[in-house]
Amino acid sequence: FRSFVGWFRGWFRVGWVGSGGFGWFRVVPPFSINVLFGPGKKNLRSSIPDNLQLSVYGKIIKKVNEAKFLGVLLDEDLSWKPHIAKLNKTLKSACGRLYRIVNCLPAKLHKQIYHSLFESHLSYAISVWGGVAISNLDPVFRTQKKCIRIMFGDTNLFLEKFRTCVRARPIDKQKLGKEFFCRESSKPLFTHENLLTVQNLYRLRSIMELVKIVQSKEPKPIYQTLNISKRSGNRFLTPEPSIYFSYRAPWLWNCFRKLPRLENFGLDSDENLIKSVLKKSLLETQKSGSENWLNSNFTEFCTVEP
Repeated sequence: FRSFVGWFRGWFRVGWVGSGGFGWFRVVPPFSINVLFGPGKKNLRSSIPDNLQLSVYGKIIKKVNEAKFLGVLLDEDLSWKPHIAKLNKTLKSACGRLYRIVNCLPAKLHKQIYHSLFESHLSYAISVWGGVAISNLDPVFRTQKKCIRIMFGDTNLFLEKFRTCVRARPIDKQKLGKEFFCRESSKPLFTHENLLTVQNLYRLRSIMELVKIVQSKEPKPIYQTLNISKRSGNRFLTPEPSIYFSYRAPWLWNCFRKLPRLENFGLDSDENLIKSVLKKSLLETQKSGSENWLNSNFTEFCTVEP
């Protein structure tokens, strides 16, 4: 027992905390790394000598700018940009595989294949990295729209335009303009298949994970950071605005809770009921407006019947 306590204390002595940041690594010397996270780390880094090395049991711990942990790429700024870029490459690869097999599968299986081979990658840990600005999610959203067109779009109609020789067209249509190369709008496809965009998928997952945490009070480290209003037990007092779950999830719940007809709808309501109403609201918001995507399709909630 004493040897275990000594090892445990030694493990904690390896981790170090500095002003505005902290070091993190896995303490397995041959495979360990350390990363400097946190706000103000640039000032902290300038105060650390370039030749400073961290070692455990005589093994040098390599310093890196990013590290993969449980499938999520953590960068030193916690901006999630490296993770989003890597995820986008994975999704593009999935699009290529789907394009090669989509014509070999019955249409009734397309949605199931989309969930299995594409959305499973897209939604993994999305409540962690999905709170970034909408513009930072644009590359992933473009790839998602491409996949939706591959799986559910009218491919034959698009290819038909290229099967006709230009000379066979009327003279006023021989000059191919913007309309000829315009892609099929993805918004009606999302609506027809009842699928959520990456922005709304993030809102759904964040709120539902928040509800689970509040109802189970687990994990405690996250639950203890939540500040539930004492005047209204169904609202949160949000911390300083940020892109992280601790702020975004409570803020999204407060926005959702403001909808009319949800007066008796609270954090203690049935989890499946909350998910059903929330998804219905997001789908209604997503299809509102014209055929073109609007910013309000990803930021607002529509009133629906509970």
